[in-house]
Amino acid sequence: MDWRIICIFLVGFSIVAHGQEKIEREYRVKEREAPGEAREWLNDAFEGRKKVKWFREETSGKSSYEAKFNWEEADYSVEFDLSGTVEDIEIIKNWENLSSNLRQNLEAYFDKHYRKWRLEKIQLQYSGSPDDLEDLIDEDEMEGILTRYEIEYYGDGEEGKNLWEGTFDKDGHVIDKRVIIIPPADNLFF
Repeated sequence: MDWRIICIFLVGFSIVAHGQEKIEREYRVKEREAPGEAREWLNDAFEGRKKVKWFREETSGKSSYEAKFNWEEADYSVEFDLSGTVEDIEIIKNWENLSSNLRQNLEAYFDKHYRKWRLEKIQLQYSGSPDDLEDLIDEDEMEGILTRYEIEYYGDGEEGKNLWEGTFDKDGHVIDKRVIIIPPADNLFF
């Protein structure tokens, strides 16, 4: 058997065996490189917003575009598929600004599963159809909107010390989690 076939098999097997891992690569792109449909949707939904930074994201085999900007004193990230259809809207949140019930449920989960834990980033995530997401922004209309939280955290538990990404429902109950794999930098540091 050729050594290349064995290597491909081992890589494929490791991807299947570690399907609960997130490998993400994000790089900046010019606005004109983002799909026209994405730029148009963003202009319609977020009228009056200022500077937008566009990114191309590769996450565990999935590609997308992401627009990041500040709007109404909050940091937003809007993800689009490659054709320009909006997938979700994420808003950075502080622990202190979460409801006490949500904080209580999250603390109970983290305390139960980890000896030590530390939150890195909390994002309120809205998903739904493009029209429903635009109505959410324009009219504060929640019909057809799924609300979740995406939380990055360090956890030291039975599975070792890892950086995790957990998805939680609107009440703070875990939906899923995966280890975040940070790829090595292409830069040399001295």
